[in-house]
Amino acid sequence: MFLCRLAFFSRRNWYFDTPDENNGVLRSILTAGLRNNPKRGLSGVLVVDGNLFVQILEGPRGMLSDTFCRIQNDSRHGGLVLAGFEEVPERLFPDWSVVVRDAPKIQRRLPWIPEPESATFETLVHNAHRLLKSGSEFRRITVEREVP
Repeated sequence: MFLCRLAFFSRRNWYFDTPDENNGVLRSILTAGLRNNPKRGLSGVLVVDGNLFVQILEGPRGMLSDTFCRIQNDSRHGGLVLAGFEEVPERLFPDWSVVVRDAPKIQRRLPWIPEPESATFETLVHNAHRLLKSGSEFRRITVEREVP
């Protein structure tokens, strides 16, 4: 098995009139990832910062390719860009987590990962790892339970 890592970013491609409707779509994405990725041998992190998604996935090469193709065809993701795909000796993200920014409104104007279009693969991976380890300004959702 070739262990690989991929990183991509996309933008939210849905807009409803109420926060409950918008949050419902986000919850369905998060639930699917939390349910399916561990069963497929995938680990990593999905960073949700407002309308921006940055996802790092690790696992078997074929499964990563299949998963990325499925995400590309998901109409909820707009402007999806693959930032990088490489073989790695070990997992940097051994579990599957979702990180949702929960910053005070004034701080939300400053994105966690500014201009992902200009970021390198290594920068996206590093920033996602740093955010996951920091534990501040977000809710971490794991396979087992949500951690405040």
